[in-house]
Amino acid sequence: MKMNFSDLTLSQLTLEKIRTAFLKIARPLEIARYSYHFEKGSVKGVLKELSAFQNHDGGFGHGLEPDFHLPDSTPMATSVGLRILNSLTSSKARDEMIAKALQYLRTAFYLDRVGWYSVTPEVNEFPHAPWWTYNFTTNMTPIDNSWGNPTAELLGYAYSYQRFMPNWPIETYIENALQNFERKTDFSSEHELYCFLHLYHHLSSDLRVRLEKNLQRGIDALVVTDKKKWPSYVPQPLDFLIFPDDNLWKISEDYIRINLQYYISLLEKNCVIYPNWEWSTYPSHWDLAKKEWTGVLTLKYLKRLQQFGVDVEIRFSF
Repeated sequence: MKMNFSDLTLSQLTLEKIRTAFLKIARPLEIARYSYHFEKGSVKGVLKELSAFQNHDGGFGHGLEPDFHLPDSTPMATSVGLRILNSLTSSKARDEMIAKALQYLRTAFYLDRVGWYSVTPEVNEFPHAPWWTYNFTTNMTPIDNSWGNPTAELLGYAYSYQRFMPNWPIETYIENALQNFERKTDFSSEHELYCFLHLYHHLSSDLRVRLEKNLQRGIDALVVTDKKKWPSYVPQPLDFLIFPDDNLWKISEDYIRINLQYYISLLEKNCVIYPNWEWSTYPSHWDLAKKEWTGVLTLKYLKRLQQFGVDVEIRFSF
């Protein structure tokens, strides 16, 4: 059953202030996506801006994920690009970009890992957050300690768009991911869990059921319902409701309401959503990344409010 919190509101004056602040701080990509989702903008406009982040090999880079500014293609940045493409109405141009991205992923796949590493060693040569530093002893970043991030999400796109990857054994790799997750007992990474949630929503119903028990266990273990902790970097109720048509994961509607109210209050106070983390390195570049993240996060939570029935439409008077 779809949840609806249409009784929660933002005033028209606040929405106009949010829009003004957002347009000043966001990248052209997020502005195009805002137009698409809230102002009947075109898919073409989003694709035009997103194409600036897609390389000739089909993968995405160039700081699409603002915490690392490596221009080269990486699986992690490509997961962000595919997430955006998947949110758009199908078109020939959109599908061509997806096909190119999947061809890149095919070449970047590691058989011995049965998946992808998030980034390449060259990430160290460009400004990045500390958690993206490539370790030449382990031959990966700290993010890669969690196998499913971004592999589980990327397998979801490969499964949904397998027509663009002929003769690639996606069923074998999906089966490996399912078995990997069914054996899982340690739920220490919320980001890995988010990736499995994305995978879940790409699968057929008979495959979904194999993920449900451990997804519930992971969410129960990780979700932070104490609103006093939300200003810190913690996984909140809304973070696990990526596709909020229904609340599969038994998160109390009271907590969802409180979490929605939390973001409404932030928007009323600041007009934008600032990141609740920062880099300890590259301070001048963090200033740029913070601006980029502010646009990304503001758009994310405006969309989330809309998905849960909160009216965020601006009714201009002329």
